[in-house]
Amino acid sequence: MTEQQTSVVVCGIDGSAHAEAAVRVAAQLAQAKGGKLALVAVNPLSSASGHPDIRAWKVEELEAILTRSMAEARRHCKSVEAVTIEGHDVPDALIAAAQLGADHIVVGTGDRKGLVNWLMGSTAKAVAARAPVSVTIAR
Repeated sequence: MTEQQTSVVVCGIDGSAHAEAAVRVAAQLAQAKGGKLALVAVNPLSSASGHPDIRAWKVEELEAILTRSMAEARRHCKSVEAVTIEGHDVPDALIAAAQLGADHIVVGTGDRKGLVNWLMGSTAKAVAARAPVSVTIAR
């Protein structure tokens, strides 16, 4: 008899309205699968020539993001955990987090249109294109 593996849904969070929508979708999905939800806040790093990397968020900002996201997730799912990681490439960091046992990734998407989206790309598009597991993009 094979042991059943618990489903794990990874959800990228950043404190934005579209990330809040992703948390709701991810929590409902994890609960429906009888699995766990892992909220992942990726603190973006920027290189500072000859100096240590610059983090986009301060500790207080990260704590606020985690607290809000955890509260929303727990309204829809019993098993929730949150982690913070750092990375130069947010999509790569989310994918790496998911490769530690997740079977699904949920990310939010904003309303970027036109030239800005074409030039900058988006986390949602990059995750969907490169992830080794199923991806849901929430709006």
